[in-house]
Amino acid sequence: MAVRQASDLQLKKQPRQARSRATVEAICDAAARLMQDEGYAAVTTNRVAERAGVSVGSLYEYFPNKQSIVAATLGAALRDIVAGIGRSLHEALALPDQPRAGIDHWIRAIVAALESRAGLLRVALSEVPFLGEIPEARGLSQALEQIVRKGRDKSAGVVRLYDPEASAWLLTSMVWTAMQQIAMQRPDHLSRERLIGALVEMVLRQLYDAPEAEAPSVRESGN
Repeated sequence: MAVRQASDLQLKKQPRQARSRATVEAICDAAARLMQDEGYAAVTTNRVAERAGVSVGSLYEYFPNKQSIVAATLGAALRDIVAGIGRSLHEALALPDQPRAGIDHWIRAIVAALESRAGLLRVALSEVPFLGEIPEARGLSQALEQIVRKGRDKSAGVVRLYDPEASAWLLTSMVWTAMQQIAMQRPDHLSRERLIGALVEMVLRQLYDAPEAEAPSVRESGN
């Protein structure tokens, strides 16, 4: 198997002018449509250029290969998702009736963001062999942790948990997986509304039923 260089996933040069930025954006939009419609294997430089309405030569000014196009396309989508998660958390924390209203708003906003890119994300998760090498994909969990940490700190007076840092990480990991499933793998017999309602209740139960206990003793912890 050929070793992939980091440069294989990078643009040759960054677009500086409005026209060049529009060209790169058109190329990424075309790649996203191709991936959603036909899958990762359908993405070729020729087909992307044709869909984008640019020459292959113009495409190669910025992208060295197919992989760099896909990496830029997915990177842009993931940045948008993370930015949306941050905005929705800010909105959620400003709502009355905390934490119920805030959690409900945040989960709905994230599911909606994932749903808007569900086709692209499905292909990325199941077909793109270098997804984990894309910087935005590697940094996604870290970005989520930072956002949740802000929410945890601001809601500290409303919800008190033993070991808030560990609890927040575990709960976020579980809820994030559940939201992905709702957005991309929801079974036909379970409505979106039903699943989101159940998820909100599960999160609230975890927050309110968690005992505000002292740290376990050495014997109790099994160490």
